[in-house]
Amino acid sequence: MKLFDRLLLWVLSVLAVLLGLLLIILVLFPSLAWLQVSAVRVTVGVLALVSILAAVGLHLRRAVRKRQEAALVNEGENGSAYVNLNVISDMAKKIAQDCDGVRACKSAVKNNGGGVDLELEMALNPGVAVAPLAAMLQERLKNRIFEMTGIRVGKVGILVEAASEAKETKPAPVEQLPSRVK
Repeated sequence: MKLFDRLLLWVLSVLAVLLGLLLIILVLFPSLAWLQVSAVRVTVGVLALVSILAAVGLHLRRAVRKRQEAALVNEGENGSAYVNLNVISDMAKKIAQDCDGVRACKSAVKNNGGGVDLELEMALNPGVAVAPLAAMLQERLKNRIFEMTGIRVGKVGILVEAASEAKETKPAPVEQLPSRVK
């Protein structure tokens, strides 16, 4: 979550709590004539509760989303350790780009509960056999990510988007040098 989003969430939460507290004060100390009616007091009280619950809900949603954006590495009596899915995505991209024949790679990671699933989109160099490279890369990704993080990799989907052809290079025109022979 970006800094602006966190700041906006914080400001909205504070405003919601302040609104809720103001409404609670109005309900508890009804000095205005229209607040003397019990139906209005109940409505204002419900609005106060909804306002405070909305502020709490915003923060709970952020906490839950943060857990979904990470994979569990270790859980024990001392606590839990997580790795952000972006870190695993960067690892997968680096592992793929280190393979001979891979020109470029994009990766995405999804938490599957007991580990992660990977999706890679790649561009290959000319003349690379796709099937053997994909099989080798799938196995390498599973092993290396488990070795580095302890997280099990389930499925590794690979989409080859481009296998570039070798570009023909035209020889540069040779300048005609003036002949000294006459």
